[in-house]
Amino acid sequence: MAVRMLEKKDSYTRGHSQRVSRYAVRTAVALGVSGNMLDQIRLGGELHDIGKIGTRDSVLQKPGPLTPGEFEEIKKHVTEGEEILEPLRRENPFVLQIVRSHHERLDGSGFPDGLRGEAIPFVARIVAVVDAFDAMTTNRSYRVPRSAGQAFDELRRFAGVQFDSEVVSAFQKAFPDPEKLPITV
Repeated sequence: MAVRMLEKKDSYTRGHSQRVSRYAVRTAVALGVSGNMLDQIRLGGELHDIGKIGTRDSVLQKPGPLTPGEFEEIKKHVTEGEEILEPLRRENPFVLQIVRSHHERLDGSGFPDGLRGEAIPFVARIVAVVDAFDAMTTNRSYRVPRSAGQAFDELRRFAGVQFDSEVVSAFQKAFPDPEKLPITV
């Protein structure tokens, strides 16, 4: 329900959470994930941006580059999302790891904690890849979408720096035909 409220608030993200969830699940399966962890990846993909519900519309829908202050506001969505979902922590710890850490980067330049490499939760590394892919291949207020092939090129270019190389490979294995992407929901 909260995801639908967020998507009504920001028309450019309509369907984003469902696509991220579907991409993440198929990628996780390609990595050998199953059972409860797979269920939490599905839910974490759906809820990864829930903290944006507190972000001003003028920032979410801004047609141009964000100011440093606006970017700081956007960055808060990961910790605010974690706070919103805190009651789920005991039963769904991987969901909260996804929500908090899906903008961390292997080189430590991500947020909110500046985690590096293996310190970034595995489930968050999966969602980071598929979230970036979906952001690149769908229409946004500030730019037109890239083709799936261009987005895959970008993921490969930043594999090992921003993205986990193993996850990038698994994502491409799970979705071998870029002509069929992005998926529809």
